Amino acid sequence: MSKQAWILPLQWLWLFGLLLVGLAILWDKGILQFMFATDNTYLCPLMVLLFLLTCLHCGYRSVFLARQAKAIVLWPQADQIDDKLLIKPYLAELQSIPNPQDKQLTAELLGEQLRGQHQVGWFMTGLLIKLGLLGTVVGFVIMLGSMTHLSSLDITEVQTLMQQMTQGMKIALNTTIIGLVGSIFLGLQYLILDRTADQLLVAAVQASQLPNLASTEIVNGSV
Repeated sequence: MSKQAWILPLQWLWLFGLLLVGLAILWDKGILQFMFATDNTYLCPLMVLLFLLTCLHCGYRSVFLARQAKAIVLWPQADQIDDKLLIKPYLAELQSIPNPQDKQLTAELLGEQLRGQHQVGWFMTGLLIKLGLLGTVVGFVIMLGSMTHLSSLDITEVQTLMQQMTQGMKIALNTTIIGLVGSIFLGLQYLILDRTADQLLVAAVQASQLPNLASTEIVNGSV
């Protein structure tokens, strides 16, 4: 049953693989090159890079939580658990504390340890949206700023004006699209990680309260 603990990293790997395939298709169709080439603010490549790096952080956290889940499954045979794992001392402390209030405090500390680094991911999720809005503002500033250089209705100046306004509109729309899509996929990944961390916390508390054989059955059913 300990193999079930690795379902989360496999799910992340499946989702990340789909994202990479999608990016490869966009690159092959020339869409990403077009977005990068028309963005002289470099916000689009920056946002894509931040998105990929944050996805890798999600992968790291999925492996981390999977190792903690495996430790809960092996808790009846505590000598088989790696001493470097975060959750092992918390399980021992939860099992040894008789006071419910102290046990609740330990559980809260464990929950913070399991979910703490996810705040970085949620910050990056919000940052992508803010960078998208920043790109939108910059694009409109470029559009409006180009109109101040129009001194006559000469066809050459009008064509130059339209090119500059189109450049600003491209920046505004491209950064907005990348920010929204990136934040959606990052939010989905960190939502799954938070949910898994909550399940691990419940499983750890249950494992510490029940006899060893029963705790194994509980953990296998809840993680």
